[in-house]
Amino acid sequence: MKKTIAVILAASMALTLGACGTNGGEASSGPVENTGETYTWKLGTIYNDPSAKPDFNSFGIATQKFCDLVAERTNGQLIIEPYYSSVLGASEELWGSLRDNEVQVFYGQPMSTSDPRFGAWNIPYMFSDYDQVEELIASPDAPLFQLAQEWMEEDGVHLVAVGGGVFRGFFNIKHEVGAIEDIRDLKCRIYEDKVVQTYWGDVCNATSMAFSEVYTGMQTSAIDGLEFAATSVLSSQYYDIANPSYYSDIDWQWTSGNNLVVSRDAWNELPDDLKEIVTECAWEAQDVFLEEEKANGEAALAELESHGTVIHELTDEERQTWIDHARSLDDKMKEEIGEETWNEVWDVINSYNG
Repeated sequence: MKKTIAVILAASMALTLGACGTNGGEASSGPVENTGETYTWKLGTIYNDPSAKPDFNSFGIATQKFCDLVAERTNGQLIIEPYYSSVLGASEELWGSLRDNEVQVFYGQPMSTSDPRFGAWNIPYMFSDYDQVEELIASPDAPLFQLAQEWMEEDGVHLVAVGGGVFRGFFNIKHEVGAIEDIRDLKCRIYEDKVVQTYWGDVCNATSMAFSEVYTGMQTSAIDGLEFAATSVLSSQYYDIANPSYYSDIDWQWTSGNNLVVSRDAWNELPDDLKEIVTECAWEAQDVFLEEEKANGEAALAELESHGTVIHELTDEERQTWIDHARSLDDKMKEEIGEETWNEVWDVINSYNG
């Protein structure tokens, strides 16, 4: 699945720069000529290293794909070194390091604690499927991508690409969960975000916790579970903590978890031809992510089940309890992200929905 603008960009680069474009995921010509000037960037992410965890790890695979493509297509002029599993910090720390140019690339989800507008992408039940996500935000000409790019420029960084993200279910080691009332007795890990805290705060014992601490948190009973995508639950092997464990497809939130963002200083010092290659490679890596995530989604549920996880598919009535809770909080979430931001985003979504 390639996007129209990527094809146009590829053709333009082939004519003006001799750089390679995308054609079914393969380079259409050789790398650019190495002029001798080289750049080395650090990429920070919370996601797992695909060399250590190759299965059901769409985020890690896309990260490595991006780094490899850039090295190949710039002929070694730009080397991006990935640092996985929060070794350079959690998402909030990485964002600060990005703005200070201590880290040149961030691959993950910008937190609303850094900019309240980023909370717009965390609104529960905002998107319904990947087709809607791609049309509205996960492509270069998508209206919400362009809006997000404007916000990040104002924050002092450059948004290169937004991927397909994931829809998040719920995993726990205590009992099966259907309707939202079923989680009231559970200690649930959530991530640091006002919209997320608003949604989960009064329906369970919600605790903000770094992603890197989740496994130990469940082992020590500090938490009972977390809202997370099935593929990520599987990649992180949370099913090893208890047998049985439980997963529910609440799909409560689309998470913009694979923003590819470059620090302003690093971006500005890069020559234009390399900027074009980085942009092209970023979108191609995001395509790889979505292909992996779609293929792995159903397989992940079957694989979790084989490890002793009980899979609960919500009935329409059960799902409606989660949706109703979300819509009851719209006014509060509007205040948290800002009325202007809320209206900008929902105007686009409502236009799409007709």
